Amino acid sequence: MAGNERAAADRVGDASPEIRIDRLIEVLEEFRRLDPDMPIQYALSFLTIARNEGISIRELAERLDVAQSSASRNVAALSEWHSFRKPGHDLVTSREDPRERRRKIVTLTARGRELLDRLDALLRGDRPRGIMSVTRLAGGEQRAPAGGLARSKGGIS
Repeated sequence: MAGNERAAADRVGDASPEIRIDRLIEVLEEFRRLDPDMPIQYALSFLTIARNEGISIRELAERLDVAQSSASRNVAALSEWHSFRKPGHDLVTSREDPRERRRKIVTLTARGRELLDRLDALLRGDRPRGIMSVTRLAGGEQRAPAGGLARSKGGIS
């Protein structure tokens, strides 16, 4: 790990549990900004692909412990076109492996790299312009960015 990466990892690791949870919420909110109804399996698929660029759909299925057909549908949803000419999220692209044509290799698109950069900044505690942290209010309530999660004494709502 390079010096700058290690320093960022230390900052994240040194953060209090509350700050780490706030950052996780901000990451989930970033996915929600893309699609308010995005299933967590799409987010997990995106993160797994980002961590393992060039992964095959079969390998993705194994890592996520899902059927290969589910992994393929997740990749389709994250691609430019989902199915039946329905637009996807354009975060990943899949192509044939030139050495084994039955195998599909998945990589990030430019838009996927931009999302990954935003997520990385959120985890480091560097908030891009327009993104605010979850803040504590009197009475144990919390306020999140517009459209975000709000927490009261009774839990998240």
